[in-house]
Amino acid sequence: MLLLVALSGCSSIEVSTDYDSSVSFSGYRTYAWIPGPQERTGDPRLDNSLLDARIREAVERHLAAKGYKKEESGSPDFLITYHVALKGKLDVTTMNNYGYGPGWRGARMAGAGSTTYVREYQEGSLLVDIVNPAQRHLVWRGTAQAEVTPTSTPEEKKARLDEAVGKILEGFPPKPAGARDRTPGAGPAAY
Repeated sequence: MLLLVALSGCSSIEVSTDYDSSVSFSGYRTYAWIPGPQERTGDPRLDNSLLDARIREAVERHLAAKGYKKEESGSPDFLITYHVALKGKLDVTTMNNYGYGPGWRGARMAGAGSTTYVREYQEGSLLVDIVNPAQRHLVWRGTAQAEVTPTSTPEEKKARLDEAVGKILEGFPPKPAGARDRTPGAGPAAY
């Protein structure tokens, strides 16, 4: 989540989606980015044009692969935006140690103990929002979270971000209750 200061290549990406079940997504074919500058987070690791360009490029590519068209002018069917965040996390693991070892004056003794390991890391989050253009209310949200590796190369950052966006947009559009999976490449209107 991304974020991709670059989501770590070795950690998994956790994805979830939520949507307004009263909205019919079957008519969605065109989109536009919410106008104006991207919302600032106050974190210079996230507020930069490199990250913004990578996210927008990945979103546009994945939407195009699903058959959606970017609307440069006119009235798009939906608006899109994203949000990013970084959060410090702790990973605490306790290992129980059982075994035999040397005891008092060389006697073998059974022993038990435990060792606790604490690791600090950054978790990135990427949220992709689909917004109704008329009422400007949220109708769909996809979220990805994963560990961030700040030492990743630009290519690794781009690839990890692309993977996160792809996983997020796998859930868009949401399938109506009881619907079967869409045929790959069938486009947004094929349910």
